[in-house]
Amino acid sequence: MRLAAIDVGTNTALLLVADVRREGQLTVLHEAERVIRLGEDVDETGTICDAAMARLGQVLLTYRELIERHHTREVVVVGTSAARDAQNQQEVVDFVARETGYTFEVLSGAEEARWSFAGAVSAYADRDAACAVLDIGGGSTEVILGHPDQPPETAHSLDVGSVRLTERFLDEQPAAPDAIARAEDAITQALDETPLTLDAATPLIGTGGTPICLALVEGFTMDEIRSGTVRLPAARVQAWRERLFTMPYEEVFDLDPRIMEGRADVFPAAVLILDTLLQRFDLPACHVSPRGLRHGLVLRHAREQF
Repeated sequence: MRLAAIDVGTNTALLLVADVRREGQLTVLHEAERVIRLGEDVDETGTICDAAMARLGQVLLTYRELIERHHTREVVVVGTSAARDAQNQQEVVDFVARETGYTFEVLSGAEEARWSFAGAVSAYADRDAACAVLDIGGGSTEVILGHPDQPPETAHSLDVGSVRLTERFLDEQPAAPDAIARAEDAITQALDETPLTLDAATPLIGTGGTPICLALVEGFTMDEIRSGTVRLPAARVQAWRERLFTMPYEEVFDLDPRIMEGRADVFPAAVLILDTLLQRFDLPACHVSPRGLRHGLVLRHAREQF
């Protein structure tokens, strides 16, 4: 069965076209990423602005052309944190239907957590022990614990994300030390308010753009990342956190212009979230999954159809 999934996050819109077999095996045919910054100023205004909606419509039309080239009829389009938070959520749903013909499903935090977990762990065919999946988004951060091939045991959503923190505290690059401290305090407070416990015996798997981009600037290749063998030691994450907060925007962008387009301004905040969590629970490393929510959505839809 050939399926497509589009994950519309706070900062990016991610496309996956894949073939899925009845046994749940997934073969990736095409992937794409576009920065749309749907969550622009949502933290302050509570609404998705017209410009962000227009960017969303343009990218979905581009993706529709790619999907049609792969002769894919079944398409799942979902929104996450920014769409959940927006007071004009229904306006966005109606806009997507009118402009593209797609149904725009706004996932609850629990649904996002479940299918992010399923997607991330699907990259590890031999993993059967308990693990934790970390998904750092633009508007929120999800931490999900469970066993592969089972619904998550617990899921926690932290109201901190790379775009949200950047807009609140880190809108200058390099950021002032007091601004960094306030951003870290916000992450710590979110963790304090969440009954989350992690330990070194439970592997932490990072999904989404943050761990993948960090692995790329660390020198790993995409082939290595796709193999599911990449591991980011906590000491290297901390070193990148310290380095990024000394760099102006242009230097962050120049680390790798291909991946930093639309991300260079929020990347330091994302790495700050990852480093703060690793330090708080004294975790040795973060494993990097090449898969995420969109892969989980394809698996979800396939299970409903078979």
